[in-house]
Amino acid sequence: MSVGEPTERLVSYTSRLPIARFSYTEAENTAIDSAQQLLTQQCMNSYGIAYEPMEPDRQAAKSADRRYGVSSPSEAARYGYHPNPVTLRDDQVDIPKEALPVFYGKRGAPQGSGPDVVYKGKKVPDAGCFGQSIGRLSQYDDPDGAAVASRIATGSFQESLDAPAVKGVFRKWSSCMRKAGFHYASPNEPLNKSEFQGGEVISAEEKKTAVADVRCKETTGLLNVWFNAESAIQRAHIQANAKALQGLREAHREKAAEARRILAEG
Repeated sequence: MSVGEPTERLVSYTSRLPIARFSYTEAENTAIDSAQQLLTQQCMNSYGIAYEPMEPDRQAAKSADRRYGVSSPSEAARYGYHPNPVTLRDDQVDIPKEALPVFYGKRGAPQGSGPDVVYKGKKVPDAGCFGQSIGRLSQYDDPDGAAVASRIATGSFQESLDAPAVKGVFRKWSSCMRKAGFHYASPNEPLNKSEFQGGEVISAEEKKTAVADVRCKETTGLLNVWFNAESAIQRAHIQANAKALQGLREAHREKAAEARRILAEG
């Protein structure tokens, strides 16, 4: 982006969908991540290993939402249908190799090391310091409620493809793409095209297709139409599963509250 060029406004559709209310908030995620890192640090220190907690990563917020395919003109022009590389986080742990079994437990121990992992004469938790820190907070998880929310989040997308409004705007989008020289029935076709998948080289054809894709979404209002249709589908499912989802939200609040207590005591 050149100097003086206005910053592109990136709209998030996923975070605005009705089911998103039953996900962790950004503040809750930050508290939980930080608490797990603090617990891991304390555990590693108990073995005499210096460990610096990783800062909670929020890089993904800098990339355009791709629930409905590419939506950012600038990203389409630079990356085509490939992901924006700023969203790819390197989670490599920066500790000595010999200390990895302390961090990962049995998963990080060399084969043949026996049923228990021992570091300098001290037994290591089976799940390692990192796994143990996750386990400290996992008691607040609600797997059943999470499964309901996940089913709604994924199922509503598939259902939306059959919504009359979505089918109608797909036809308008397809007509717009034909005028630009591209023949696709729906935005999912170029998004899933094998030639536009994987590899480090992004072809000029891919970029041109992605740019036309975004432009046609803008001129037809496709993104808002699709979002509104899926939102209506989700609201119906949320109403039908209100009890399970409320339990999930309460579990999230309890887990976040425990994380904040850990941080306050740490």
